[in-house]
Amino acid sequence: MGTSISALLIISVLLTAVVIMFKANQIGAELLAVANKSAAETIADRVSTKIEISSTQDFKASYELATKHNPNDTEGCKPIYSGLSRQGILITTNEIDCFWFIGPEGATARFTLDKIMTSPVETDKRATGNSQVSLDYLGLGAEISNAPQTYGNPFTDLNSGNYHWVSSGFTLTGASTEENPYRFKIWSATVHEARNEGGYSVLLTIDGVDSKDLSAVACVKNFHWKNSGSTSFTVSQLEEKLDIFVILNTAAGATDMKVPVKGSVPLQSSQWAYSISNDNYQVGVFNPGEIITMTINLDDEPQVAGTLLVTLPNGVGTSYSFPSICTM
Repeated sequence: MGTSISALLIISVLLTAVVIMFKANQIGAELLAVANKSAAETIADRVSTKIEISSTQDFKASYELATKHNPNDTEGCKPIYSGLSRQGILITTNEIDCFWFIGPEGATARFTLDKIMTSPVETDKRATGNSQVSLDYLGLGAEISNAPQTYGNPFTDLNSGNYHWVSSGFTLTGASTEENPYRFKIWSATVHEARNEGGYSVLLTIDGVDSKDLSAVACVKNFHWKNSGSTSFTVSQLEEKLDIFVILNTAAGATDMKVPVKGSVPLQSSQWAYSISNDNYQVGVFNPGEIITMTINLDDEPQVAGTLLVTLPNGVGTSYSFPSICTM
């Protein structure tokens, strides 16, 4: 009798163990299924996430600053760099433009000038090319004036039917500095009444001088992210889980990472703010097809080229290289 009871107890324990093991396996399988489903959903979510970044760019304030280097100048001059063309337009309220540059004394330089026959040139002149865009190189010291016969050398007058000119090489004479640079003017040399002459593009090249990098003159005002995938992000996700990093190219081969934080307008230094520019569906949610416009204040940092790194709330990252970020 005792042996039978012992056997029954052993069988009962074994059956209980089997049931427990079965339950454990069942729970484990369910947990694994949930984990696999979650992982699959995460992968699908990330695969369906795509952000395209672009930017609105402008010129740095220093590139647009017009300086009078001669006390008798009637027009201030803006900087121009070898290898970077500048554009302008001669109209009744802007009859002359002036540019300055620095180069090695004795170097050979050249100008390329193109006349752009677009509005606001009068129709009768646009049809025939009968407008005049002139270039006169004045070198060091000479005053900038729109007065008749204030010519320079080399020079050109793009008149009727003439749209393009490349100068012969000329020598930069005298030592140039920012206080006393080489200068030239764009005007209409033989037309003395104010009229609309149209647009132009001018390029300076100096032998032995590398072209200036775009970051020297351009900067980003705003970054734009287009949601070109199929994943949406809520306000709370954007507010709590969006990470912004900025890597600045502070020197040759050297970088400096900045981590600006979310702020509100007017932004303080090292802050960013955003708005959804076409937020017509589910206000506040960053839906597919919509665009985020982001502004970053890095006024306390060097105005140099760099890379914007964005990590979205679901962990997907993307990057965008920029020439520099404009000051606020």
